[in-house]
Amino acid sequence: MFHSWPRRKTQIVSYFHIKPAGKSAWAAATVSLSEKKLIQTSPRLGETRHLLVNYDEIALKGGNRRYFENRLRKNIRAAIKDLGGSHIQPRFGRFLLRLAGETSLDKVCERLSRVPGIAVYSPCLSTSADLDSVKTAMDSILEPLLEKGEEPEHFAIVSRRANKELPFTSTEANEIIGAHVQRKTGWKVRLKNPQLPLYLFFVNNDCFLALDRLPGPGGLPTGTTGRVACLLSGGIDSPVSSARILKRGAEVIFIHFHSHPHTSLASQDKVRELGERILPPGCSARLYMVPFAATQNRIITECPSRLRVILYRRYMVRAAEAIARKEDAHALVTGDSLGQVASQTLENLRTIDSVSSLPILRPLVGMHKAEIINDAKLLGSFATSIEPHDDCCSYLMPPKPATRSTPRQLESAEESLDTEAEVRELVETADVEILRGRLD
Repeated sequence: MFHSWPRRKTQIVSYFHIKPAGKSAWAAATVSLSEKKLIQTSPRLGETRHLLVNYDEIALKGGNRRYFENRLRKNIRAAIKDLGGSHIQPRFGRFLLRLAGETSLDKVCERLSRVPGIAVYSPCLSTSADLDSVKTAMDSILEPLLEKGEEPEHFAIVSRRANKELPFTSTEANEIIGAHVQRKTGWKVRLKNPQLPLYLFFVNNDCFLALDRLPGPGGLPTGTTGRVACLLSGGIDSPVSSARILKRGAEVIFIHFHSHPHTSLASQDKVRELGERILPPGCSARLYMVPFAATQNRIITECPSRLRVILYRRYMVRAAEAIARKEDAHALVTGDSLGQVASQTLENLRTIDSVSSLPILRPLVGMHKAEIINDAKLLGSFATSIEPHDDCCSYLMPPKPATRSTPRQLESAEESLDTEAEVRELVETADVEILRGRLD
């Protein structure tokens, strides 16, 4: 009975997994790893000192591809620099990582699973690109399995050649090495959706043998598409929204509005923890903690209660824009989902947006709440987000918040407030902290 590789269904999710291309052996490369257990189990080639790392969208770039490659290599170095020595070398549209003897492969794999821009990566054995050497290396993979009596239902050899000058085709390599494996093991061959794909990557004059293609986040390397300001609450939505924009290559600053002393300091600790979990390992970001209670009190005293939450949001956007311009950020990012709550109807979003001259990006705008929750669980933020600490928008919620509004209505409601002074006070009283992506 073959116990180590049970049949698995591939989960397709937005942040941690990539979508398989089909049901071929190559598509089966996307290893299904449930929820946050991404690479917390040991890779099957536990003694290897090599990993092949494949990009995602970088491969589609034109003249500026080198810029994206260099940034991804820098981000990988930052993510694993505390784990020991490693060397990262470009190899035909991928990176080859050579790990020093003391470096933990298990920990390196866990870190790579959280670096945006990585499509898949493979712990692998290295040998020369002649097929006799490949057979010998394959034996070193097979022998431990045979000694343990482990047997898959079926297998397939899956080859990719970056070097087209080799004296054999990928199909020929599949047939020759597959016949060798079958003679040695007696295992059945199945070319579509095999239980045990065995991968051969021919790069230059080397061949790298792998049992897995493990999923990275995909997308673009963090820091390649500009800076944005993410409004981060302690809820479920905004951490997922921020993670999605990080995956699109943005560098982020976080802005959190709190209502202390009306809300507890624990709610601020919660936001710090969420920010650290969102950031890729080795990445840092500034967090602006903006005291919002005084502004809220004036809105509650001076303005109609049904417009209260929309007014909160308009002042948050104004202050966030001022901070964004100070930080040279080019857009604001929120966790709004169309129609999810009263302040997120189309009319109210238009009213809120009208106070900003910067674009407001909403990565979750078309998502169902269940989809967002699923992403939060995969991201690892869900358990923290549902801790029972109030955020500023929950402070003195009106009994019947407006579901429709116009900019003119809100401008009229704001006439009793000194908007310029309010925004200036919010920005000047904000505390700035540095958050760093978690390494565990």
